Amino acid sequence: MLACIGAGAVLSAIWAAPRLALASAAAFALSEPADLLVYQRLRRHGWIPAALASNAAGTPVDTVLFLALAGFPIWPAVPGQLWVKAIAAAVPVALAAIRALLRPRLRPPRP
Repeated sequence: MLACIGAGAVLSAIWAAPRLALASAAAFALSEPADLLVYQRLRRHGWIPAALASNAAGTPVDTVLFLALAGFPIWPAVPGQLWVKAIAAAVPVALAAIRALLRPRLRPPRP
């Protein structure tokens, strides 16, 4: 996780303005551990609830912190940011869940 945060910070520093790169790195550095902590604690209840709950924990931290540090207006942007990020998290989880449910039906029977 820390390597991914570092790689993201380096890429942001290369392609973004310094203020945006710093905002991005700080948002990742605080939101990803929150996300991971929630995921690890809920994993025993299944990966779907854990993934959705961890996203619900990390996304607001990431959104508010990034917008504040980058100098963007926070509260007008938060609802749209959270809505799009929720969809971006829910769609892959839903597709993976459907795939997991269909997998036994798609496998040929063993001889």
